[in-house]
Amino acid sequence: MTRLSEIIEELNGIAPPELKEPWDNVGLMVGDATQKIERVFVCLDLTTENVAAAIEANADLIVSHHPLIFKPIYSVTESDPIGSMIRSVIKNNISVFSMHTNFDKAEGGMNDLLAHQLGLENIRSFTEEECVDGNGNPFSGIGRVGMLEYPMSLEDFIHQTREALGCAALKYSGDLSEPVQTVALCSGSGGKEGIYSAFHSGADAYVTADLSHEHARSAYELGLNIIDAGHFETENLICDFLASFFAARFPELEVVTSEATPFYSRI
Repeated sequence: MTRLSEIIEELNGIAPPELKEPWDNVGLMVGDATQKIERVFVCLDLTTENVAAAIEANADLIVSHHPLIFKPIYSVTESDPIGSMIRSVIKNNISVFSMHTNFDKAEGGMNDLLAHQLGLENIRSFTEEECVDGNGNPFSGIGRVGMLEYPMSLEDFIHQTREALGCAALKYSGDLSEPVQTVALCSGSGGKEGIYSAFHSGADAYVTADLSHEHARSAYELGLNIIDAGHFETENLICDFLASFFAARFPELEVVTSEATPFYSRI
């Protein structure tokens, strides 16, 4: 018999909650730490579709990256999408736990997963002000920088990134013929601050998501090649990670992985 409290202890071990950004909300969103858990549903986002899939799977616990409750809420009603999902998980006795920026920063977390997926070596954090936690760990900052084994053109690296992350398409800014070997990255939204951190790290290219016109202009003025690979694509790696985590730490549990696709399409 596995209690939710045991799972929380293990999840907090890989993504300590104290690593989260001050504006973030992580941890147990809904539920009872004494609950018995048999089935776990893992996903990137808490959506109506994923909540329905978790209910269909008879899950006792949903573990997500993006938190169900992010901003303060003042009512929980069926007419509001967040309120409706909260009501649904409570009615079906499903607990919800989220690891967001604490998992982004953690050693072995989201940004390390992304770096390895892109084939980088000699990986380190690129945000100096956050690159050491209380245990002297040099890998707990937002963002990573690493090296490709061999230099390649930006065009070839774009194609490699597309294939590695399963992107239908992606945006970029830069010289396609320029050589790339040092790569900076930030999963999810790595806007203007990330661009400057990537530039100061000496990166030849920066991989992130949710880049705006202003972000692209900043990178252009700095002479930094940038690739917007998509928020979903740079972070959905958490699903396979969590499936492997539960198989190793809690083999007695059944794990169901979200089959959701990005909210957006490109033509």
